[in-house]
Amino acid sequence: MIGTICLLTLFNVCSSLWFAWVTENDAAAINIAGSLRMQSWRLTEQVLIPELTSQEALGRLIDIYDNSINSPPLKKLAEDYDTLGDSYRLVLYEWNNEMKPLLGSPQGYTLFIEQVPDFVDRIDRMVQALQHNTESKLQQLFVIALLTLVGILSLAVITVRFIRSHILHPIRELSDAATNVRNGEFQSIALTYDADNEMGWFTQTFNLMAADLAQSYDSLESEVAEQTRALAQSNSALQLLYKASRNIADNPYNSEQVSDMLDSWKSLLRLDSCYICLSASADTSRLQKITTDRKADDCNNNNCNKCLSDNCAPFVQQDLQTCSFELQSEQQSFGFLKVTSSLASGLSEESRQWLQTFADIVATSLYQSSSKTQQHKLLLMEERAVIARELHDSLAQALSYQKIQISRLKRRLKKDGSLEPVDAILAELQDGISSAYIQLRELLRTFRLTLPEGDLETALKQTLDEYRQREPDIEFSLDYQLRYCNIDAHQQIHALQIVREALVNVIKHSQATEARVCCLQQDNSAITITVEDNGRGLDLQQQKSGHYGTTIMRERAASMDGEFAMRSSSDGGVHVILTFSPDLKSEKL
Repeated sequence: MIGTICLLTLFNVCSSLWFAWVTENDAAAINIAGSLRMQSWRLTEQVLIPELTSQEALGRLIDIYDNSINSPPLKKLAEDYDTLGDSYRLVLYEWNNEMKPLLGSPQGYTLFIEQVPDFVDRIDRMVQALQHNTESKLQQLFVIALLTLVGILSLAVITVRFIRSHILHPIRELSDAATNVRNGEFQSIALTYDADNEMGWFTQTFNLMAADLAQSYDSLESEVAEQTRALAQSNSALQLLYKASRNIADNPYNSEQVSDMLDSWKSLLRLDSCYICLSASADTSRLQKITTDRKADDCNNNNCNKCLSDNCAPFVQQDLQTCSFELQSEQQSFGFLKVTSSLASGLSEESRQWLQTFADIVATSLYQSSSKTQQHKLLLMEERAVIARELHDSLAQALSYQKIQISRLKRRLKKDGSLEPVDAILAELQDGISSAYIQLRELLRTFRLTLPEGDLETALKQTLDEYRQREPDIEFSLDYQLRYCNIDAHQQIHALQIVREALVNVIKHSQATEARVCCLQQDNSAITITVEDNGRGLDLQQQKSGHYGTTIMRERAASMDGEFAMRSSSDGGVHVILTFSPDLKSEKL
């Protein structure tokens, strides 16, 4: 019925569109045809007195008449071979062959005036034909619309009767049956509507459902209790996730806090084991194991590649009870979480989702902390670049100017023959300025030092590569054993500069063939960075005045709240030792 109504409506709309299309030019044609009568009388008025006739004005009127009678709305009538088309072709023929030639000379004006009334009558008949044609189309449209309306109303009446008998009455019965179900009266349900349609199938299904509900009603209490326990577990899991997102986000590098979270998950989900392997930087093969078993030793194996290959995937289920979840954020991996269930059925889907969410929280916290450290690095590098630029534009240029002035002064004194009395003073002054200039260049190089993207290990590797190129005779090596710790940008730049200053001393003064940088983390989380060489050792008597490298390194260590020491090795060489604790919430720049 709806389809039929739609078809009738579509037919009515199409009829209206057809009427609009066929009558598109009728109004314009009627207006233009009506104007031909007025133009005919205007031409008559123009040639009524031949002596007063203006050929220029007459020509314009004839052009206007030609444009009107040959306009597109009227020309379209020439394509019709009915009364309307005949009327237009007759008027057009009479104008072109009889009336218009009479206006070509004053001798035809009188005959033109005599024939105008008959010519205007024929134009009137063409206008009436246009009007009758349009009215005929409108009547057809009216009949079509009336028939369509009658059809739609008839189908609407049939549809309403069908709805009342096949929809409203069954729905009323279903409503009463639903009230009985709500009151627990399953036995009194008996829907009588039976037909081979959707409502009939629905009533039959409702009867079957009521019978099933009557059979399963007694078991609802146990199911409610089970659902209550599951909801309680879900609530505890959500609280634990909220606690993790709040605490771990503030300090993701607190291993005791992470371990407490793992203990909570172990108790909540009844797990046999639960541990997490974390890294301070993304996509590294050096992980720190944090376990729920306080008596178990942490994994000290430096090669974590096998564990990463076995466990670093979005979700790995090694067997029915053991699963691992990758700690991944923004396409960067920070380790994995591995659990073993004590239930024979293993972890439920909901439990896996909770653990995956917990893993995502930890990974996101580590990623945000790493991003924050990187932002601090960029701000620090920008500030130091500004200082270096200011030093270069001011103090460096002033020292260069002083060197030039001393050279000029020496040449002038030598020319005047008075160099000997002040030679020692000028030499000392020139050495002092040259030394200051060299130290300023080292200072500019230090301020222009950039930290690469990544952790301290990446920066140390690039530094050693740089010094290998500067001094190929010395073998530089790196022993980096730091795992789960966070070193902020302030500490990284000072630690890197202390290492660079120590390596410069190795190149300039030690006469060594080997140099090694060691990075270790002590049990109290303190970090020790050692620069060792096999050179000639530390000779305090040979330290020149004006060299403040050791003093600057001590000041840098103090700014990190760390300790700095230099001592000679028993096997020869010097050990430069920096010890500091990671400041997890430092905002220094």
